[in-house]
Amino acid sequence: MSKRIFKLLSLGIVLAFLVASCAPQPTPAPATEPPQEAVPAPYNDAKIDWKQFAGSKITVGVVDFGDTQILKDQVPEFEALTGIDVDYQPYPEAEWNQKLIVDLQSTAAQFDVLLSDFMYLPQFAEAGFIENVDAYLNDPALTDGAWYDLEDLFPALRSAAQVDNKYWGLPLSTESTLLYYRKDLFEQAGLKPPETMDELMAAAKALNKPGERAGIALRGLRGQGINIYVWSGFFRAFGGEFFKDFPNDLTPTVNTPEGVAATEFYASILQEYGPEGASTWDWAEVLTAQQQDKTTMAIDATDFGFQIDDPAKSQTAGKWGYALVPEGPAGRFPSVFSFIFTINADSKNKEASWLFLEWATSKPVVQTRAMKSGTAIRSSIWEDPKLAENLKYVGDGEWMKKFAESLNIADANYRPRFSYWREMGDRLGIAVQSVIAGEKDAQTAMDDAQKDISQLMKENGLIP
Repeated sequence: MSKRIFKLLSLGIVLAFLVASCAPQPTPAPATEPPQEAVPAPYNDAKIDWKQFAGSKITVGVVDFGDTQILKDQVPEFEALTGIDVDYQPYPEAEWNQKLIVDLQSTAAQFDVLLSDFMYLPQFAEAGFIENVDAYLNDPALTDGAWYDLEDLFPALRSAAQVDNKYWGLPLSTESTLLYYRKDLFEQAGLKPPETMDELMAAAKALNKPGERAGIALRGLRGQGINIYVWSGFFRAFGGEFFKDFPNDLTPTVNTPEGVAATEFYASILQEYGPEGASTWDWAEVLTAQQQDKTTMAIDATDFGFQIDDPAKSQTAGKWGYALVPEGPAGRFPSVFSFIFTINADSKNKEASWLFLEWATSKPVVQTRAMKSGTAIRSSIWEDPKLAENLKYVGDGEWMKKFAESLNIADANYRPRFSYWREMGDRLGIAVQSVIAGEKDAQTAMDDAQKDISQLMKENGLIP
């Protein structure tokens, strides 16, 4: 498919939205001292020539958030290591989405390296926007496989960087979902953290105090990245499948008895034991309720741990327990989300860009970043005692343990990744919100969504 005719609507994005210092030079070391290493440890262990593209310049575009802010401070190390000049440009997410699509479709390659939402990778790969990086991974002149240790990346994140079993980038960030519960209130009630959906409902009922503290808080506001991000875990736990045989047969199957039961459960637990106005709640309202002692449980993003156990931000710090999302009849399904570093297919500096990807996601760089961000894309980093000590305040180690367990069982297609997921997910979001709000029953809402999604698939030639 030509880049210039690629349909922006299929991406679901609305396009509305070092110079060196003059510091004094250090005094030369005495002749009796050994010369400084050309390649600093631990990078000298990699059997590649880090300087092979010295003098090149690459432009890196990213979403401006915690991990990329820390990485910005690490970039001078990469420049010194490789001799490659990096123009590092962070943007707010909405602005970056606009710049990303415009640059990829234009073929101008203003950006060599682009940070991409992993849900976009199938579209980008199909359109020829980004570079397949398998050749770089397998080129011994560019990658020391033993040193980089691809298998050390969490399985869900490796999968998130792939389309059709081919790598289209490398992961920068990680997120999953957890069950948060108030340890003190559970202990007072003689309850254990819920392992199953039935236990979740029972605990929400037992601990619900209308007007004071909800039994549970979940996202209700419509949107594929809002209520559907959490609801999908319930949908799949009850045995719901988005399609007849993804990705081989994209006939929608959202209104099966399992899908309807999951939606009914999600809506009922909020209607009966959730906060008032739950159908309009986004992640921010859920987080605030946890911090302000307005809910006993929540299921949401893993990075909430930093916010709810920080005494400077939370009235309930130190009172939270962390557990895997509950299991349903079909199993347990935590989410996964990642931003992926990709290479512009029109870049004139692909090999230099690859060195940046390899360096930015390597063990030493991730380890340094994790000590500040509190999250890591590599399983070995989670085992670092220093990191564990840094994060002890978040659930006394339980948050780290459950986060890692979630990533080890999470599926990159938790929400199915295909070219029209955004439109499909948003349509599902409308259905789920309407049930929570009491506007439709679950069967009617899911039947209506099934009809609309089937039409979407037909209009785009995905089913007959």
